[in-house]
Amino acid sequence: MLDKKIIEKIKKEVGRQFPAFKGVKPRVIKKKIPPQKGVYRKLSLEVINTTRTVFSFKFVKKIRLERNVSINQILLITTDEHGEIIKISQSK
Repeated sequence: MLDKKIIEKIKKEVGRQFPAFKGVKPRVIKKKIPPQKGVYRKLSLEVINTTRTVFSFKFVKKIRLERNVSINQILLITTDEHGEIIKISQSK
């Protein structure tokens, strides 16, 4: 699993970029991504046989709308094993 320092770094960055999610505890999911042999073949490259490990942070916050309707606002952040952010996705 990820080091506590890396998780705190990601939480701090989320609080800075997305103030609405400040203080929300993420659910961390570890994923293994195998090499995409078809892509390497199309590009005429040598296939690298290493599996990448990425971590997905899922921040969920309930928002109350008009007429007491509540929905979940979701922020997904994908990082590598060193804590470098690869991708950020947010629901509307």
